[in-house]
Amino acid sequence: MTAAVSHALLTIAADFGAAIDIHQLCERFSAAVASVGNFHFALGRFGSNMLRAEEVIFVHYPEAWQRHYHANDYIKIDPTIRAIAHRDIPYSWAELGNLDAAQRRLLDEARAFGVVTGFTVPIHMTDGTTFVASFGAGDADALHRARPFLSMISAQFLERYKALAGASKSPIRLTPRERDCMTWTARGKSAWEIGMLLGISENTVNFHVKNACAKLGSNGRMLAVVSAIMLGVISP
Repeated sequence: MTAAVSHALLTIAADFGAAIDIHQLCERFSAAVASVGNFHFALGRFGSNMLRAEEVIFVHYPEAWQRHYHANDYIKIDPTIRAIAHRDIPYSWAELGNLDAAQRRLLDEARAFGVVTGFTVPIHMTDGTTFVASFGAGDADALHRARPFLSMISAQFLERYKALAGASKSPIRLTPRERDCMTWTARGKSAWEIGMLLGISENTVNFHVKNACAKLGSNGRMLAVVSAIMLGVISP
């Protein structure tokens, strides 16, 4: 991940974190998507049977396709959704195999409405539901290039969405030194540079960052930084 992309993601995380309600959050997500391409998308939450969305959060697909999709009750057979039951990382629709005639027809008809290709980001949650961000486009190459960015902002969106929706969550409390180390990490400083700034060793910096990552439930520093910003624990 380049420094420019990291900075863009941190800026978007801060922007999402400042959203005061879900409507504003969806508007900011739409703007973030538009910043990298002309893509369609839908956000929702599904239960275990995947036949109905428990919660439709936001849909940005062609209105004509939405009407056609709902008129045919395609959600019951949509292979791009049914695949989330056994996948836990983003997947391209082109990867989906063993489709029956009805499912192939659905994808063929989507192409007729300008949705030529797509990919889906599934995020399985502890309550048994799955958050889904689904992206479609007419330009396969453009969508492929944007896929890492769109996957990251989907996770950022979900973090803020859960907070705004009032999901119960234990407060995250970092020590002052952990906050200092994470704040400088967000600003692009290495562990050695942070140690020099704070007057501590590089190993001590890594110790505090590791503890902060554990509290934030993130395996990587960048994801932990994003979560800390979204939760208002630090300001970049």
